[in-house]
Amino acid sequence: MKTLPNRTAFESAPDKANSTTSQLTDLLESIKAKLLAGREVRLIDFTPEQRPLVVGAIAQLRDELPIRTGWQTIRESHLSETRLRARRYSIPGEFLREMGHD
Repeated sequence: MKTLPNRTAFESAPDKANSTTSQLTDLLESIKAKLLAGREVRLIDFTPEQRPLVVGAIAQLRDELPIRTGWQTIRESHLSETRLRARRYSIPGEFLREMGHD
């Protein structure tokens, strides 16, 4: 006798889309709060699975906030001449002072 697959084991396509949208919305709000608090957001601080969503959230936030992009050196080796750098995003202090966030 064949058994039917468990329905809870499979998500439907709309459920996956809603889940991704929910994750993006949550990330968008948390990143916006960090940036408006004057903190930097670095891609390396997120899991590899979340990084595409973080890039998407930052792209949306760039439409409404003056987000600066830069690089931060995490580790450097002069012996092997290598450098590990992370992309970082921040909002200029002048903007935060104008908005009353600083």
